[in-house]
Amino acid sequence: MIQTIIFAMGVGRIILGVIPFIAAGPSSRLLGFPKGHDNATSRLMARFFGVRDVGLGALVFYGLGHDAALPFILLFNAAMDLGDLVAIGIPLVKRQGIDRAAWMSTGFALPAGLAWLTMFSLTTGLH
Repeated sequence: MIQTIIFAMGVGRIILGVIPFIAAGPSSRLLGFPKGHDNATSRLMARFFGVRDVGLGALVFYGLGHDAALPFILLFNAAMDLGDLVAIGIPLVKRQGIDRAAWMSTGFALPAGLAWLTMFSLTTGLH
């Protein structure tokens, strides 16, 4: 059951990574970014971020086949989500006008990070 959940989390990570390539504008609006921020530069940055998520998802699949690597990969995914939370906090603290988008992004990063940590705990017996 845990392996299936981890697999699904890897699939979710890859789907999030592919979205900026196929629906950059709609996903930007869904997250609440101002329309004026949807430009070629922000789309390129979103695609860089997407490549990262596809790679993280691929690592999860590798870890599922290599038990010794899985704990590190789970923690690495959690660390990426923690990094995202730090990045999200900057425009909130500086009041840069993207509060809705930042809070919506927190809604992805925080539960995902906690889920990776939970899976780490369950797979290593640290619960």
